[in-house]
Amino acid sequence: MVLSLGLLLGTPEVASASEFTLQGATQVSFTGKGPAGFKLVGTTGKLSLKDDGQSLTFTVPLDSLDTGIELRNRHMKEKYLETARFPQAVLVVKRGELLVPAQGETKSGQAKGLLTLHGETREVVLRYRAERAAAQTTKVTSQVKVNFKDFGVAVPSYMGITVKPDIDVDVSFEITQA
Repeated sequence: MVLSLGLLLGTPEVASASEFTLQGATQVSFTGKGPAGFKLVGTTGKLSLKDDGQSLTFTVPLDSLDTGIELRNRHMKEKYLETARFPQAVLVVKRGELLVPAQGETKSGQAKGLLTLHGETREVVLRYRAERAAAQTTKVTSQVKVNFKDFGVAVPSYMGITVKPDIDVDVSFEITQA
């Protein structure tokens, strides 16, 4: 759910040349929808990146998600995501799946990645847009659709309102190339 972890960073000629690191603030959000226009949004600014030269691994600590209502947060973390057992969501994307724009360019695309959530790993497709204004800095936004059922997460329901199992995850961050 948490991880569109949008990415965009590695043409083959760049993949072996340098390491990518997060720069500045990050934003991860998920949106669930229900009946009669009901919308549930959760966010976190916590996102980490590990670059081993072959793959980029994005990690979101699920306990950091906030829906704006403490009781709802507790239900989400304890009953549905079970963060005591499954504390993080992890997305791994091979660098060769991603494009890097040249300075002053913007690129968009899709990439396949492996998302681990709630102890299950599934392939996901993320859409991304990367804008490289500065020589070493790329601003990335990405989106991924996640179906809770694919990951063994119970579909959230409270007081007769059931969230659809399809969740939209949006991620934005800046990345630098060392």
